[in-house]
Amino acid sequence: MALLHGQLRALGGDGPGADRVVTACLMWVADTLVDIAAAVGDPRSAGVLVDEASAVLAALARDGRGRPDAVTPTASLTERERMVLVRLQDDVPLRQIGSDLFISFNTVKSHARALYRKLGASSRTEALERARELRLL
Repeated sequence: MALLHGQLRALGGDGPGADRVVTACLMWVADTLVDIAAAVGDPRSAGVLVDEASAVLAALARDGRGRPDAVTPTASLTERERMVLVRLQDDVPLRQIGSDLFISFNTVKSHARALYRKLGASSRTEALERARELRLL
């Protein structure tokens, strides 16, 4: 993060606008890591990628320069994330959601993590509340 801020300062960008740019960049990196993890056939590699995405977001939160919900998630939800989000309303385990959608349990977990991150939530209930606020459900 400090490197991104330093580069922005060198280009003449500083202040709140720079914070938003850094937040958006880090959100993009985390989102990309989760998308790659969802596409990887190896659960161990996918887990590492998701962990790295979580570390990026944790650094963002620690830095205090923004929250994941500062980025509007509406346009950034993938088709599968939307499908998982709808199914999260049902009181069924993630394994059942995966079975019903014909995707692996690990993929459902990756989609759920991405949803939580994009919605700025830390639980299923919080994600559903936020999705309703944003009229995604």
